Amino acid sequence: MVELFWLGAAGAAAVSAWAGLVEPRRLRVARYEVASPRWPARARPLRLAILGDLHAARPHLGERRLARVVARVIAERPDLVLMPGDFLANRTAFVRPLPSATIAAALAPLARAAPTLAVLGNHDWHRGAGHGLRAALEGAGIAVLENEVVELAFAGTALQVAGLGCAISRRTDLLAVLERLDPARPAIVLSHVPDAVAYLPEEVLLVVAGHTHGGQVRLPGIGPLVTMSTLPRRFARGLHRIGKRHLLVTSGVGTSVLPIRLGVPPEFVVATVRAAAEPTGAGSAQARAAVGAEA
Repeated sequence: MVELFWLGAAGAAAVSAWAGLVEPRRLRVARYEVASPRWPARARPLRLAILGDLHAARPHLGERRLARVVARVIAERPDLVLMPGDFLANRTAFVRPLPSATIAAALAPLARAAPTLAVLGNHDWHRGAGHGLRAALEGAGIAVLENEVVELAFAGTALQVAGLGCAISRRTDLLAVLERLDPARPAIVLSHVPDAVAYLPEEVLLVVAGHTHGGQVRLPGIGPLVTMSTLPRRFARGLHRIGKRHLLVTSGVGTSVLPIRLGVPPEFVVATVRAAAEPTGAGSAQARAAVGAEA
């Protein structure tokens, strides 16, 4: 019995060390193919990079590591960078949050490499911090959308990108966004929370979201413990097809509440949007993820 106790204690210590010291500092690139009839057949594929839920703070995501993450995203040569919010780490224990100006300066190379659009998350709006963060990001060349729609010219295609205000912070104005969207043109909706997909029309090509952290702790045979979403737990991470729409949820880079990850290493996403025939049935899109070196 004594031996079993010490074996169990050693195992628990090893798992705790991995979750607190190793996994939060890993970084994988999750790669997805989004095939949709909403993307024009005449246009070349669109290459998206998605970087979310930074919760930038030392020790796991200080300035130097954030700069390395940014460099890896740029190395993927995206046509467009989307950031679904939660830049700030104001509700995570045992960390030293980075200020908005420091985060924006580290992210500025993204905007120089490709058009970069963002929305703010609930952590960003905590105690009104969102106004200063928005100013810092826009000063770095990153467009912050709050219930706004922008139109980008890409390969002869007029692409609409809508940014929803954070639903948790009660800043969403869905009707204002829908009024501005042209159903005849391809549209991507950027939302901090994935739940928005349930309220969007079939004409939306893709919804990009974060917030869930993929559960942050995912146990074998159980899955994510907490997803912070009303959607089924299988939607906590990855690419899914819901009717004609696609939902892509990134598990993000940082941590919330506690600076740990287990079974859900940090990631950024590279997604290729291409034309496809009309889908014949519902289901989940196929995805593949590649685990990269630590950053």
